[in-house]
Amino acid sequence: MNNINPSYIDSYINSLLVEDDEKLNKFREYCEERALPIIHKEVGQFIKLIINQLNAKNIIEVGTNVGYSSIFMSKVMNDEGKVVTLERSEKFYKEALKNISDFGLDKNIRVYFGDAVDILDEVEGNFDMAFIDAAKSYYRIFFDKCLKMMKPGGIILSDNVLYQGMIASDELVVRRKKTLVRNLRNYLEYISHDERFVTSVLPLGDGLAVTYIRSKECYQNY
Repeated sequence: MNNINPSYIDSYINSLLVEDDEKLNKFREYCEERALPIIHKEVGQFIKLIINQLNAKNIIEVGTNVGYSSIFMSKVMNDEGKVVTLERSEKFYKEALKNISDFGLDKNIRVYFGDAVDILDEVEGNFDMAFIDAAKSYYRIFFDKCLKMMKPGGIILSDNVLYQGMIASDELVVRRKKTLVRNLRNYLEYISHDERFVTSVLPLGDGLAVTYIRSKECYQNY
């Protein structure tokens, strides 16, 4: 149980999901055995839905880890779209490059090495979708930097925004996470109340925020 949904709910939802890519399944199992923070299955299914709904061809991701989500999203786009992803850990950056190469997606996925707070200013492009899954205390910064590169009607997904239930209940907050909780709560207030966006926070995985960007005028010169 992750304090978001009862384990039997998560188990049932996951039992409905079908992933027929054997190689990707084995990669997920490998990541889970190492307890790497990859996307939950139900979150992946929702991402698949959004990519298809948007007919997304260009995605930016903040937080590569070992490349699972980048590979997953590229596969959803039938290896036709482009993913730009950023990773600050040199160890994970190198591992992600190897994994992406193993899947034959070197031309589809570009990995930047460095702190996203700085590297996002160097990225060029117009993106249909952004996926934020990195240092939680910096979500507002990541969001605002991605916002400048989003196409009209684009969607920004922010993962783990309920953070083990702590964001929704003070009783669950542990002392060492107080700053993180405060920053995430402020972030959710921002994306939920700003009139430029339409946001829904969903109890999927560890919490997923889905933010629709109303129009280009909303964020131009922001």
